[in-house]
Amino acid sequence: MTDHDNDDTEEDTTRPKSEKAAMDPVRKWTFIVLGACVVLMVYYLVADRITPYTTQARVNALVVPIPAEVSGTVTDVAVTSNQFVEAGDLLFQIDRSRYQLAVETAEANLQSARQATGASTAAVTAAEAQTASARANLLKADQDAVRLRRIKQEDPGAISDRRLETAEATLSVARGQLRAAEANLEKARQDLGEAGDANSRILQAQAALEQAELDLSHTSVVAPADGIVTDVRVDRGNFAQAGAPQMTFLATHDVWIQADFTENNLGNIKPGDRVDIVFDALPGQVIRGNIRTTGFGVKVDSAPLGSLPTIKNDRQWLRDAQRFSVLVDFELPGTRERLAIRVGAQASVTVYTGRGWLFNALGALKMRLVSIFTYAY
Repeated sequence: MTDHDNDDTEEDTTRPKSEKAAMDPVRKWTFIVLGACVVLMVYYLVADRITPYTTQARVNALVVPIPAEVSGTVTDVAVTSNQFVEAGDLLFQIDRSRYQLAVETAEANLQSARQATGASTAAVTAAEAQTASARANLLKADQDAVRLRRIKQEDPGAISDRRLETAEATLSVARGQLRAAEANLEKARQDLGEAGDANSRILQAQAALEQAELDLSHTSVVAPADGIVTDVRVDRGNFAQAGAPQMTFLATHDVWIQADFTENNLGNIKPGDRVDIVFDALPGQVIRGNIRTTGFGVKVDSAPLGSLPTIKNDRQWLRDAQRFSVLVDFELPGTRERLAIRVGAQASVTVYTGRGWLFNALGALKMRLVSIFTYAY
């Protein structure tokens, strides 16, 4: 074998080694990327159960429409839209004049009812006296008739038949007078009813007075609690119809977040779990909260009675995950934060179910990064 042949052999043996060395970085990075994907997939699957996260979360509060409870012309509006109010603060005033007149009329009717009851009581007293007199007359007439009958039997000539007949007639009249007096007494008692303030006419007049006073008090519409008044749609001179909302009240004593999690997220979530919240309105801040409760139902489309079912032709490989609401309590640290958060504000929420310090730390880091990213959108 010549030297030329030896050189060719060495070149052939070294070429695959150099090509193999050149391929090692590609293979290396391929394995790194695949490994990272596997790690991220495992993290996602585990974190989805231990530290579930959602961006479908909004601030909610009790939204109360404020209607007029009595109809009338609005004489004053004491608030403007988006104004903070305290419990009992005047919102708007309805003309009091006709309701004040109704109170005065009801008071007069109550006085008349008491006077009428007094007159009926006097009538009962008079009827009782007449009944007692009739009963006494009947007793005397009966005694006279019995005495004359005995005398007539003992000595037929002692008294005349006419005198005995007169005594019998007087007795009969006395009986009739007693029956009439008792009937008049019963009628007087029925007209009176219960005596004193328990009388039905007095009770009815008293109820009418209380209703008139209640209507008068309803002419002043006040805030039901501490909160914010918004969507004011009334002004002086407007006629407010009873039951028609004139403005909207947002109660601030009970504000919560409704966070929508998938069914897979709910496995470990329980009331009291710690929560990190990032509001779009408060970039750079992570707010602490706690789970209040988890929802047990959502509205789904169903066919009404008497109709055919609706079938959805879903050809996707993976169906959309069903979400359920989870209510989150939270407290904002200062006045600026409270003014920045409005009903309907969006938020991102992570729940720490208490399992795995590593995932809790990674979840907290993720929320810190999310809070920084909110500066950009």
